[in-house]
Amino acid sequence: MDQQGIGHGGYGFSHAGHGLGSSVGSRYSQSNNPRRTLAPSTQGSGLSYLPSLQRCVATLEESTQRLKSTVAILDEATAGYPRLKAITSHKKQYELVSEQDVTNAQSEVAKDVEPQLIMVTEKATQIVLQLEQKEYQLMDSIQLAKTMAEQRTQRQKAARSGLSSIKKLQSLTKRKEELSRTVTELDTVIEQKRYEFHELVRKEEARGSSNPAKRLKLTAERESRDLDKKEEEKRKEINRRQLELESIRKKIDEKRRSLINLRRVADTQTNNPPAHKNFDPSGPWKMYSSHYNFLGGAIQTELRVDTRDKNTYEETFERIFKLYEAELDPKQSKTDKEMDELTKDKSRKMAQLRNLCRQLFPDECIGQTMVRLLELLIENPHHEVYHRDLVQSEFPPEEERRHNLGRVMTILKQFGVIEPMLETVVDPEGEEGQEPKEQLVLRIKFEDNTLEDQGVEESADDLGSDLQ
Repeated sequence: MDQQGIGHGGYGFSHAGHGLGSSVGSRYSQSNNPRRTLAPSTQGSGLSYLPSLQRCVATLEESTQRLKSTVAILDEATAGYPRLKAITSHKKQYELVSEQDVTNAQSEVAKDVEPQLIMVTEKATQIVLQLEQKEYQLMDSIQLAKTMAEQRTQRQKAARSGLSSIKKLQSLTKRKEELSRTVTELDTVIEQKRYEFHELVRKEEARGSSNPAKRLKLTAERESRDLDKKEEEKRKEINRRQLELESIRKKIDEKRRSLINLRRVADTQTNNPPAHKNFDPSGPWKMYSSHYNFLGGAIQTELRVDTRDKNTYEETFERIFKLYEAELDPKQSKTDKEMDELTKDKSRKMAQLRNLCRQLFPDECIGQTMVRLLELLIENPHHEVYHRDLVQSEFPPEEERRHNLGRVMTILKQFGVIEPMLETVVDPEGEEGQEPKEQLVLRIKFEDNTLEDQGVEESADDLGSDLQ
């Protein structure tokens, strides 16, 4: 009985380890009291079925997993089944509008709407063009207002400087008049002294007293010598200042001639002809023969040379005029060579200017417009162009988006290349009571030495007033 109990206990324990020995153990515990501790049997024949049982459990778990996945797939596939069932249960009884009717209606609506849309777009474009024209007009009015304000300030400055120059001129004229009065008074005093001296000499000679006459004669001769020395010193001072005046006037003439040559070069460079073939002598070159008389008369009227110093003045003037002629003769050939070089330099620099403008402003045709505007300004002999002529001939306002003339003008003004000016123009064929019109003029802004020339001329006038 004990061996069977142990064997059954071993059986029951082994099944309990696999989850199947609970019922067996309970039966054993109910039949055999008191309760005993069961130990597993040491025989190896009871454990031979365990690997196959484990494989069965693994295949069972795998099959349950597959079953669950198939159930999930079926749920997803049959989720829309009621909807499909409801859809398939319906039947198409009749058709309200056919597709052909719908397309015909769409085409009719398009035909009705298309001309109205075209008309609305044309109106919109006209309104946009009108607004653009108003914008250009406002820009022109603003530009005119700015230029008027600038010219107003310039006029005020010029008026102030003119008042100062007028005051200076008045003071110089007063000084000149005072000096001339003192000179005339001194001349009259000298004449009176000479007359008195001659009278005294005659009286003494009539009386027959020789010694006092000699004494008086010696004193009078000393006075006359002193006066002659003073007059000689004055003449030397006058000659020295005349030479200074001549040097200053030569500098002024050279600067004026250089300006005239530059303007002549700019005029001849428009068509780029060779200078030595088409050279047209200007006024100074044709006036060699009359220069002597002209300069002599002008300097006499300006300096008011005294008749007593006329001989010395004529000698110095002849020497100066010979030097003047000797310097003027070789300058004509020199100007020919310079004009050839300047024409070549102009063509080369114009090509460089075109390339530079197109590289700096490649977008929106700004570079091309800038090049054309600068060419028109350079080709003009006065280096100026009316804004009205530009708008009428080259750059119409309705094509502002294409050429961008307003932007080009503002850019060149900011760079200091051009300066817009307002010019009053009177129509000669108009009525008598017609008011003058103001027009916008574009000019190239030159930086010259006019202030320096004015200073030199003022110093020359001061020296002339001192001498006179």
